[in-house]
Amino acid sequence: MRHAETHLKLHQLFNERRFDDMDAYVGEQYAYIDHARGITMHSLDEFKDWMREWSTAFSDARVLGESFVEGEHVSVAYFHGRGENDGPMGSLPATRRQMDIPFCETLRYDQQGRVIGGEVYYDQLGILTQLGHIESSKLTGAS
Repeated sequence: MRHAETHLKLHQLFNERRFDDMDAYVGEQYAYIDHARGITMHSLDEFKDWMREWSTAFSDARVLGESFVEGEHVSVAYFHGRGENDGPMGSLPATRRQMDIPFCETLRYDQQGRVIGGEVYYDQLGILTQLGHIESSKLTGAS
């Protein structure tokens, strides 16, 4: 299986909420960085908990419109995360508003093609603005 195919499969498993099925694609050592939130998950279990947080805040969240670039031990995915905020997002209450934000995710692979780490970049401020937790006019100084 090519790295982009593995990456796509992991996104499909997220969309289907089949988090435990990801075990077959991930190596023993695993670390994943969420740059927007400044957190690092040091195990697959921590990563699954992080994905469950997303699906709690956005029960219909989907990874959509992926495009991939791959190298010898890496794949990069560009995609949109979409969903309705129908559950709490950390300490923030649900707003019933839609999120539609571009993401860039990299995954690293071992010699056997298993994922051993990754990182994701996205616009957290954009999410908070779309959900109504921050007013965009206050960000620009407009009245």
